[in-house]
Amino acid sequence: MARAHGVAVRGWGLVPGVLVAISILMSCTTVQNREAEHPLPAVFRLKAPGATRVSVAGTFNGWDPQADPLRGPDRNGVWSLVLPLRPGRYRYLFVVDGVRWVTDPNAPASEADGFGGRNSLLFHGH
Repeated sequence: MARAHGVAVRGWGLVPGVLVAISILMSCTTVQNREAEHPLPAVFRLKAPGATRVSVAGTFNGWDPQADPLRGPDRNGVWSLVLPLRPGRYRYLFVVDGVRWVTDPNAPASEADGFGGRNSLLFHGH
């Protein structure tokens, strides 16, 4: 019996356990990757009580302000939409009444849009 750093090691005794642990970790990674391929619901909300129309445009819909209209407003003036998106990082803005592009005041982060404004960031499924 050999000793390594004060621990008794018997020949090939650890190898089967290590191989089992590796195979379990590999199968968990495969399951996580399969789950990542499926869209997950992303919730968009904007309080705009005076608006007649609100939509969301971003990298997930080619920045098309017509593609994803929000429903509303509710009695609190909040417009909302649940949109299935694959996990990822997305840039987006709300479009109010077809003309005013608005950052999401509830977004955890934003970045410069290259035109002097800011894009909201969505880190979805992370």
